[in-house]
Amino acid sequence: MANVASKRSRLIEDQLGFRLTLPDVFYEFIGYVELLWMTDMFDALMFVPTTLLVLSHERPWRVTSRLVLAWGLASLIRITTVAITSVPDPRPSCEYVTGNVFTAFTLHRCGDAIFSGHTLIFVVCAMTWASFAPKTIAGRVLTTCAWALCIAGSLIVIANRAHYTIDVLLAWYIAPGAWFTVAWFWYWHITRKGRLLRIEFPVEVGRHRDSDPPELCQRRRVQLGLTRDGTPYDPVAMYLNVVRSGDLTPPTDAAPHTLVGPDVPEKSDAATTIPDADVVVDVASESHPSSSTQAPNWI
Repeated sequence: MANVASKRSRLIEDQLGFRLTLPDVFYEFIGYVELLWMTDMFDALMFVPTTLLVLSHERPWRVTSRLVLAWGLASLIRITTVAITSVPDPRPSCEYVTGNVFTAFTLHRCGDAIFSGHTLIFVVCAMTWASFAPKTIAGRVLTTCAWALCIAGSLIVIANRAHYTIDVLLAWYIAPGAWFTVAWFWYWHITRKGRLLRIEFPVEVGRHRDSDPPELCQRRRVQLGLTRDGTPYDPVAMYLNVVRSGDLTPPTDAAPHTLVGPDVPEKSDAATTIPDADVVVDVASESHPSSSTQAPNWI
């Protein structure tokens, strides 16, 4: 699609007779430099350490899946935007694609604008460090360095006129959105439903690392609604299984349960008959005052 955008962007120059650069506020403050190789260098500076982080992580497939899916989703969005609206390229030395758009290959071609693919890589790698770096001083320092490289690389992209500032800002907006969208979908539709748990919990369901205490693992399983074997906890299904098994009879030695409210004495028979006498004693009326004289204390 970038080749399609490159061919379409040349139509603007052919119609005007000269190469036009759109107004950009950051261009007024950041001078033009012709060091385009630095944009690729910053890609390597972000990608290589992130690869080492993935390989050294205790859950490498979990980190890889989040990174690849977020990057893929953002790149899919970029495919839909790069060729929809063609803008004149801000870099004077860019090259137009003139051959077949499916076979031609030109590095740093014209028209490959909305939005910045280089900045997309910067931000996704920085999000990986922010989410999966070790929670230690060294991990926090490396995460700060990753964000610093991300900002510096974005400024290098603008300084080389490889993209307009709006292209860089869109990458900053879309990359975190894709990252958290993947995280939300994975949590609710993969982990919570007991799918692909070997990626999320390679050791045991609820256990991220070998040093996790059993109480923490159990708390994670409860939060996720999963049992120890990874099946989703379904109280209705468990109740139906008990019903089918027929094990609903209470123990024979169980004492009857009496529900008595606070400060309310247990009820007795309304009347008691004394044997061998014609006298009937109303126990309830003698032991409790009439409701007309004293109201119960729980009202």
